[in-house]
Amino acid sequence: MSRRYQLIDFGNGRKLESLAGRLIDRPCPAADNASPRDPSKWSDAESHFDLTTRTWRHRTPWPDDLHVEVQQAPRQRHDADAAEEPEDQLLLRMPVQPTPFGHIGIFPEQTDNWRWLMQTAPADDLPGRANQRQALNLFAYTGASTITMARSGLKVAHVDAAKPNVEAAKRVAAANNLDDAPIRYLVDDAAAFVQREIRRGNRYHTIVLDPPAYGHGPKSKRAPRSPGKRPARQAQAWRIQRDLPELLENCFELISGRSFRILATGHSAEMDQSDVLKSMQRILSRSRLGRLQPQFETGRMSLPDPSGRKLDAGFYVRCWKEEST
Repeated sequence: MSRRYQLIDFGNGRKLESLAGRLIDRPCPAADNASPRDPSKWSDAESHFDLTTRTWRHRTPWPDDLHVEVQQAPRQRHDADAAEEPEDQLLLRMPVQPTPFGHIGIFPEQTDNWRWLMQTAPADDLPGRANQRQALNLFAYTGASTITMARSGLKVAHVDAAKPNVEAAKRVAAANNLDDAPIRYLVDDAAAFVQREIRRGNRYHTIVLDPPAYGHGPKSKRAPRSPGKRPARQAQAWRIQRDLPELLENCFELISGRSFRILATGHSAEMDQSDVLKSMQRILSRSRLGRLQPQFETGRMSLPDPSGRKLDAGFYVRCWKEEST
C-alpha cells in the first residue's frame, strides 16, 4: 500500500485528504471559495474534524502507527499508484496523529522546501568551518525540516514554544532512525532565543522559520521573587506583521561564513512573499551579507488534487548563497 499523502478534494471550507490510505475530512479556510469536485468521495472519510466543537469523530480507530512517507524526488504520474518507493529514495517518515486543533503533525505543502533543504545542503568537506554545519529551525512544529537537515549531516537546534510539539519531534526523529542525531530540542520563544544566540556568539549556516500569524511564547514556572526585584520579563505575544521584520534582521545577524541559507514560510493573510522579500532585501542592503549577492526564490506553496486543481497553502521565500569554488 502507498504510504504517501494525497489531497483528494477540497471545497466549502474543507479538504479531503488521504494519509497512507486513511481518508480524513477537516477544515481549510483556503477552500472557502471553492466547490468540491467529487462530493461522493467525502462520505468515505474515516475521520472528521468539527471546528465548532474542536473534536474529531472517527468511524474506525486511528491507527497508532499511521505515518506518511516523503520521497527525495517527486513521483511521476505513471507510478502514482505504486505500492512503495525504494528505501534509498525515502526522505522522511512522518507519524501522523489528530490534534485538538485539527492538525495532523505534518504540513505536506512544505514537501518541496524539504527537498530543497536536502538538495542544497552544504558540502561536508569544509575544513575548519564548524559554523557551516549548524542549522536553526524556528517555530519548528514536529520537525520535518529538522529531520531533513539532520539527515543531510547538519547539527540542528529545534525551537518551538509548545512542549507537545517538541516531544512529537523527538518521536519523528526516532521514526527516522535519528534518535542519536545531533539535534538540540528546545522549548522556547523563537524571537527571544535568537536574541540570546546573538549575545552568545553562536552562528549558523542554515535558518528555517515558519512563523504563525499570531501566537504566544512558552509558559514558564514563576521563580520566587527576591525582595525589591522586578519579576523577569516574559516573551510578548507574537504578531507576524509587527515582529517578523525584526526577527529576520536578527536571523541574518546569526549567519556566519560566505555561504548560507534562510528559508521563511508562512500561512498568514497579513503578509505574503513580496512583503518578506522586501524585508530581506532591505536588511541585506545594509549588511555585509548583501555584498555576497545571494539568490532569492519566492512563490506560493500549494497542494494539487487528482484533477490538477491547486489548493493555496501559503508563501515561501528562499535566500541563499552557495559556497564559492
